[in-house]
Amino acid sequence: MKSLNKINDVFNVDTVVDLPIPTSMPVEYNPSELDQEDDFQLARNTLRSLINKNEDVMTELVHIAKNSENPRAFEVAGQLISAQTAITKELIGLHKTKKDIDKASGKIENIKQQNNIVFAGSTSELMKLINGK
Repeated sequence: MKSLNKINDVFNVDTVVDLPIPTSMPVEYNPSELDQEDDFQLARNTLRSLINKNEDVMTELVHIAKNSENPRAFEVAGQLISAQTAITKELIGLHKTKKDIDKASGKIENIKQQNNIVFAGSTSELMKLINGK
């Protein structure tokens, strides 16, 4: 309180307004939603990183297999291609799983019926229809 008095003296202020200092701010926090989103992003980034690394390795491995003409090198290249396909399918499955979770939690609304109305005509005809003529 002494420091406030010194500040009051410096600024020539007579009164001090005591405002309550909040100890905590109310925040809506749902840890499961945040954890799910963090986990989804981590899994997605990991799979994308694996896909990118496998592409580099696959390019080199195919080059080695062609130059050496070794059947084992071609076999390993084929296995890596199969692994790459599996990782890609897993990434797509991850998106489907997230969409299913979001749908179940009510984040995504299903559009049951959507009507697209198309008008084929000039702008003057459209204005006549709008104005009721």
